[in-house]
Amino acid sequence: MSSRVSTRRGGFDRHLAPIFHRNAIGFLSASYAIHARSPLGAEHFLAIAIELALKAFLLNRGITDDWNRAHIGHDLVKAVKCARRAGLRDAPIALMGMAEVLGPLYQSGAFAKRSADPSFPDGWSDASGTVRALIETVGVAIRGSASRQHWRGGGESNDLLAS
Repeated sequence: MSSRVSTRRGGFDRHLAPIFHRNAIGFLSASYAIHARSPLGAEHFLAIAIELALKAFLLNRGITDDWNRAHIGHDLVKAVKCARRAGLRDAPIALMGMAEVLGPLYQSGAFAKRSADPSFPDGWSDASGTVRALIETVGVAIRGSASRQHWRGGGESNDLLAS
């Protein structure tokens, strides 16, 4: 993988970053909502939330959606590496481990085939907390200290981006 990434003059795709970020929040919220009755579905939604959050960060840095689609696809490990290379700081320490667990299942379609069996060493609560922290970090990077976005989550604060 080349360390050089495609950007568009003027950040043409930057307008997509908040949309991807908002969708990541939606998938995280959905994962909380379905976890009790469908743990596998909740884990699938966590993988989607990770992908969307990392791509939101990359879009915000001026990397094109086309480049993300062609070079990252659904590869969560590659997405983490690219985001770090593009300047993502303060990402949760456990993020790469989650990407290594969820990534192959997500890429192969194992979640859709209901043949996945991810196991998080520290459990569901820590896994969802890691994704939540990633989304918060990306939100700060996208907006700086601008407006907050609200969401509904499993028994936690409804303000995902509260400081």
